[in-house]
Amino acid sequence: MKKIIKLEKDDNLTIVNQIFNFDDPTYIYIPIENDLYNINDYLYKNTYINNYLVSISGYIEEIKKINFNNKIVKTLKVANDYKENSEVKIKKQKIKNKEELLNYLKNFKLYTIIDKLNNLNNIESLVISSIDEECYSLNEFMILSNFFKEIMEVINYLMKILSLNNSIIATKDTDSEAIKKVKSIIGTYPNIKLKLIPDKYLISLKDNLCDYLNLNINNTLILSAKEILILYNTLIKGKITTNQIITISGNNLKKSKIFNVRINTSLKEIIGKDLELIEQDYDLYLNGFLMGYHINKIEDVIITDEIHTIVINKKRKIEETECINCGACYKICPVNINVKKCYDEKKYSKRCLGCGLCNYICPANLKLKEIVKDGEYEEKNY
Repeated sequence: MKKIIKLEKDDNLTIVNQIFNFDDPTYIYIPIENDLYNINDYLYKNTYINNYLVSISGYIEEIKKINFNNKIVKTLKVANDYKENSEVKIKKQKIKNKEELLNYLKNFKLYTIIDKLNNLNNIESLVISSIDEECYSLNEFMILSNFFKEIMEVINYLMKILSLNNSIIATKDTDSEAIKKVKSIIGTYPNIKLKLIPDKYLISLKDNLCDYLNLNINNTLILSAKEILILYNTLIKGKITTNQIITISGNNLKKSKIFNVRINTSLKEIIGKDLELIEQDYDLYLNGFLMGYHINKIEDVIITDEIHTIVINKKRKIEETECINCGACYKICPVNINVKKCYDEKKYSKRCLGCGLCNYICPANLKLKEIVKDGEYEEKNY
């Protein structure tokens, strides 16, 4: 098992324990690689452009370059006509086995789930994880808490397709609301067990979770609560998932909230309508303070299906100082990378998990993760 630790949390930062719908954005933004589209062209909901989902119906108002997933790209700015017009019709099927499941999921371009299924020749165990790694992200917990009936239905369905006798729902032992709701109906699903996991950082990594549950990593399929909710839409409802549940938190917000938002919506529009900044200077991180990456401006953030957490903190002036050779980064690294050597030689490591613990622990405030994960050269054998 890789090293896991208990992270200190800011008790003053609380997140409203409710999912707020942001289902009617004025615009969405779709990246493009060619000039096949023109202003005033009409786009239908549930279609795809370069594997990016069009989550509303409407007309192309503008073609503009924006910062999309930390890269400047050309995008289509699509104005919502609020008609939800869709030409896509996918016939719901009765699925009998893994092969039929894989073929059906290709209709919905669920490649992450498809890869997980393909990477296991023999699936003996199914684990549903509702564990959020980042301190101030509650997406998985809230999905389990709000959609526990749907999740149980899908788990039961998947077990039949994959010919499994048992499955496990893994949730943190601190998630009392989700635990209570799952326990209220789990008795009607005797082959689904609830396991409580300690609230420690990196416990949800596949090898850590399998070790803790005493399962063989080579034949255990682990899906997140979010992925199960997507499968509910596809397998049970026959629908494409157009929304993304994200946590927007931080000490520079008057209230931190969890949103159910249309994919490819601008963060700026959400801030303008449903959130309020305390100060105009801020530090902004996508996908968490530890595992995520820094973005300069709110205007640069488009919420794709890859973004699950946004942290907006008050601006802090942190000065880097010289390394004091304390060795804390090496001691805390879950995979025992010689972080100091990577930093000094500007060399990255393929073994880096991007967990951010080296940055978290460094007394000199060095940006170690950025070098160890994204440097120019592969780490040597130390």
